Amino acid sequence: MYAVIDTETTGLLPGHGHRVIEIAVVRLDRHGQVEDEFVTLLNPRRDLGPQHIHGILTSDVLAAPDFGDVARHLGGLLAGRMVVGHNVEFDLGFLRAEFARIGVEVPLITERSMCTMALAGYLYPGAKRTLGACCSVAGISLQGWHSALADTRATAELFATYLRAFPSPPPWHWAYEEIRGLPWPELPVHEFTPTVRAVHAGGRHGWMSRLVDQLPRVPEPPQADSYLALLDMLLTDGEIDAAGADQLVHGATDLGLTRSEVDQLHGFYLAGLASALWRDGEISDDRRDDLDRVAVMLGHRATDVDDALTAASDGRYEVPARPGSRGFPPGSTLVFTGDMVESRETWWDRAVAAGFVPQEAVRPETTFVVAADVDSLSVKARTAREYEVPIIGLDDFRRLLPPHLLPAGERKVG
Repeated sequence: MYAVIDTETTGLLPGHGHRVIEIAVVRLDRHGQVEDEFVTLLNPRRDLGPQHIHGILTSDVLAAPDFGDVARHLGGLLAGRMVVGHNVEFDLGFLRAEFARIGVEVPLITERSMCTMALAGYLYPGAKRTLGACCSVAGISLQGWHSALADTRATAELFATYLRAFPSPPPWHWAYEEIRGLPWPELPVHEFTPTVRAVHAGGRHGWMSRLVDQLPRVPEPPQADSYLALLDMLLTDGEIDAAGADQLVHGATDLGLTRSEVDQLHGFYLAGLASALWRDGEISDDRRDDLDRVAVMLGHRATDVDDALTAASDGRYEVPARPGSRGFPPGSTLVFTGDMVESRETWWDRAVAAGFVPQEAVRPETTFVVAADVDSLSVKARTAREYEVPIIGLDDFRRLLPPHLLPAGERKVG
């Protein structure tokens, strides 16, 4: 029923020529039990990018198959399955680009996939962003960080854990029924031999990585976590080189973030690192120098680190609330987007009963949008970002409703 995926890549942006160099798939049944797994390195016919992160050497991929060689086999693993991943849009974007590179379009749809990063935030408010942090909370061992197979196995175990929090069949079963009927293109048969590296080869290391794992998710703007996940990857060894900085700029542009939003996110990120370092309890000269250097790389000053550490020591650091999560008054106009567990009509009626004014389309004067997934790439969500209309999730919208409008089991949310 599920196909859990992870990729290792030569960079962060498939639209800028970066390629997949390792792909892993772990298939699960409807109960979350492992059925089979597949992994191979791929030869991208270009440089391998941040080798200090993924740990893959050129010699490792020289005899590896091209993506085109494995495309038919990979399609067979994914067809009819709901794709699952941690920050799944990152991997789906690369796979769509790789298939497009060989001239085919495949039904890998973000809104019909499952993201464990998003599920963590839904099931456990305040959950951290990284795979390592989510696994740690769930008691799952993550070995061989930034090996595609290790990350996929961990994500599969994490998803199976989350799956047990939902009834059977789960609320997204309708989406699976839709996916299983989508046709995949016929691809030519190629003989290939998977090329596999050791699970523990390469990967993240160092104290900075441990701090990154402690950073909370950022609720606003909706693209925040997707952008900060890119920053997480670039800062695995505490450095952002010129190429990495360029990728961040392009990544922010692709996500539709403004310069002021990026500056704000960098400030929040730096404050989060300082707070995590303070809690870690060891602020050595070397670590302080590293944090100062990160501040400069993010467009801030070393004195900003002083301010952030002072705030952390005073207990003044906290995750900012999503703007408007509790502040949209009755009479505000709103638009719903995304597929929700309960019907759109149910939520529409609740909004009307609470004094809101639902609309079918996003307009410049729309007050806010309620999304099943705040990172949604739907037309309504994209239009909202273009008009700078706030997007909030269902949990935030529930907090705006009088308790008597909610089912009994949901009246204590928030």
